[in-house]
Formats: sequence, structure tokens, C-alpha cells
Amino acid sequence: MDFCELCHHPRSPGAHQPTGSGVGELSSRRRIGVAVVLGLGLALGGCGSSGTTAKPAATPRGADPVAWMGVFCQGLGQVIDAGAAAAKPPSTPQGEKDALLTLADTTQQAFTTTAHKLTELGAPGITDGKQAQDNAVGFFTTAANAVADRRAKLASLDPDDPNFEQKKAEQLTGPDLGSQVQGLIGNNELAPAFSKAPQCQQLGTTAGHR
Repeated sequence: MDFCELCHHPRSPGAHQPTGSGVGELSSRRRIGVAVVLGLGLALGGCGSSGTTAKPAATPRGADPVAWMGVFCQGLGQVIDAGAAAAKPPSTPQGEKDALLTLADTTQQAFTTTAHKLTELGAPGITDGKQAQDNAVGFFTTAANAVADRRAKLASLDPDDPNFEQKKAEQLTGPDLGSQVQGLIGNNELAPAFSKAPQCQQLGTTAGHR
């Protein structure tokens, strides 16, 4: 598993499986987060189209769920875009290393920025909004730290080393963060917000073309 396939994310029953195009064409050395984020985006899309609506209770105080969900989806979209931009295979070990480092930098920045934006926005105005907030911020923060750690190790590798591929492969593993997002993607009160947020609609469109 790639170092930025940061979650061993269980796909939703209807999630699209990558084929010979888009994400499927990326080598295992360059799919920095694309496969996992794509799966997460599609799972969220499933929540949004499930037809489940929140109970007509008094609206809890907090950030607008649509705005909150929009920030979340925007962060995922930025990671997908970063992976797509690095889809062209480098022709040399040095080129491969440079591409991985650039992709790691872009991905880490997206994770870090999203965690910061969500923190500034505050918990969404839903039941157990604080828990959803903690799960989301924890996901992006942990993901950013994991990418930074792998990036530092990759940066120390010598592309001229005959064992470069093997040593690089040893750094292309990541932690299992799936459990941190389960509560978020299964929250019925956030499903309508996902359907309404333009960033989430764009995420679904982007994912469908990868």
C-alpha cells in the first residue's frame, strides 16, 4: 500500500473500482492518496444519494453543515487533483523521487490546510457535531503527519543507489485511518449537507472522471 494510501478504507457496496484508466493507470509508486480519497469521496457520495434525511428536530448550534461539508470535500478534492497531476510516469529514478516529493508536499499541504479550516469553522451544527469535528480534523491532521514522515524518509534516499526501488518501497506504507472517518461518512445528518455543498458535488464529478 502506498504511503499516501493513508487509510485502508473499506469501500461502500456501490463504490466504483478503479479500472485500466484514471487512477488505475497510476503506478503503485505514484498514487499518493488518490485511490483512498477516491474511495472515500464515492462513499460520501453514496451517503448523499441514499435518500436519508435528518430528523426534523431543533437545529443544534454550530457551523453551517453545508459549509463545513464543503471544506471537507474541498480538501479531498485537492488531494485527488494532486495525484492526477503526477500521473505521468517519470523517466528516471531522480525524476521519480522528485515527483514523489512534490506530490507529498502538495498532499500534505492540502491535509494541513483542511484541518486548519475545519478548526477555524468549528463543529457542524448537527447532533454530536463535536464528534464529527474531532473525527474529521483528526483524519486530516494524522494524514498530514503521516505524509510528512514518509516524505522525510523518501528525501533521504539516493536515486543512484542500486537498491533505490527496494528502499523506496519500504517507505511507501501508511497507517490505517479508516476507523477515523467511519463515523463521518455514516452520519445521516451530514448526508443532506454533502448533497448540497458545491465542493462535494464537484468531488463526485471529479471522482467519476478519474
